[in-house]
Amino acid sequence: MSYVIAAPDMMTSAATDLATIGSDLSAAHTAAAAQTTGILAAAEDEVSTAIAALFSAHGQGLQALGAQAAAFHAQFVQALNASAGSYASAEAQAANALANIFAAPAITPVPATLNPTFSGTPSLLTKIENATVLQALKIFFNLPPVDHQLVNLNSPLMTLFADAPNIPGLKLLLGNSPPTFLPLLLGETVQQTSYQGMPVVQITPAHPDGDYVVAIHGGAGFLPPLIFHWIDYSMMAFQTGATIEVPIYPLVQQGATAGVIIPKIAGLIESEITAHGASHVSVLGDSAGGTIGLSSVEYLVAHNETVPGAMVLLSPVVDLTFSNPAIGSINSWLPPTSTLKQIGQSWAGGLPVTDYEVSPLYGSLQGLPPTTIYAGSQDIAAPDLAILQQNAVTQGAPISFVLATGETHDWIPVTTDGLHYWPQIDQELGA
Repeated sequence: MSYVIAAPDMMTSAATDLATIGSDLSAAHTAAAAQTTGILAAAEDEVSTAIAALFSAHGQGLQALGAQAAAFHAQFVQALNASAGSYASAEAQAANALANIFAAPAITPVPATLNPTFSGTPSLLTKIENATVLQALKIFFNLPPVDHQLVNLNSPLMTLFADAPNIPGLKLLLGNSPPTFLPLLLGETVQQTSYQGMPVVQITPAHPDGDYVVAIHGGAGFLPPLIFHWIDYSMMAFQTGATIEVPIYPLVQQGATAGVIIPKIAGLIESEITAHGASHVSVLGDSAGGTIGLSSVEYLVAHNETVPGAMVLLSPVVDLTFSNPAIGSINSWLPPTSTLKQIGQSWAGGLPVTDYEVSPLYGSLQGLPPTTIYAGSQDIAAPDLAILQQNAVTQGAPISFVLATGETHDWIPVTTDGLHYWPQIDQELGA
């Protein structure tokens, strides 16, 4: 087997050098032309005239040869440049092919517009993940016995989810604190604190920079933090120097309701702002955590409290009525909307489901901090987020959106494509 190694930059440089040589040769030929093709006879005798004619003929032949050489040189330089371009194009195509396998195209957040559009495509790895792991979850959640237990808050399955952080083996996947190896590996300190009786896990990096992120985990309201939450939070602390505060709020099967949890999360955010200043505090929430985060900041605005410096929401479910007919066209891995609707009713407690503390779509967006929202076209939250986007335009709210074609619910934390967006999210949080 033979191997060919092409360095486009070196080929381009060589072509440039050759072009310079060609230019120098052309100048030399021009300078010599007058003295080699127009030689005067040294004397008026016949011999001198014959010798002058002979040298002039040789000079003209030399100039003709020089012109042919210049033409060949120009063709060679052109061919070399074209080859370098071809190899560079091939390299770019190969890089794009690898990007399609390993990463989704970068999508820049855009301010709210009246006509939201989705852009980009999932990478091949994410397509495989969607077709296997997430499809398996969809099948599991849609099994009649599973679905029946999800709507029964006292069922063995819901009890198992609530108790998972205390069960060896399960607590690695569903735990109320990071696995021990994470802080050891990253040189971080994990402390268990509390706010008004609610446990709060504080992840402090080795070199804290004074910024704080209140990170509210998702899980549809009935799951404790998942392993990927702790990985994301630990990596954020390690890479940015921000201290991460993770409230371990009660789950719906433990009696949690929006009317109790939203004021408490809002109070936690307010206490961080009081201690560190609004510009040093931001809010991150995914899925149900995004719902809680948006409702809590709306609560701060409604009660004339200072809001955090920034907020990023990943697939927040903003309307727990699930009444948008467009939701029916979404191929989601989550439980059926009928099940989610019943869980939403439990979360509402004594409040109407259309109260902003339950469904933040119905709250005012005025007074919010700069906010970025991520969603996908196969995200159950997307249809209602399109309405939220239009509300943001109407109310002049500083909300930007990242809308990705083909991505599923909570795609930033749960798919391989999301890994490439965390540096962008860190910047949006000001962390």
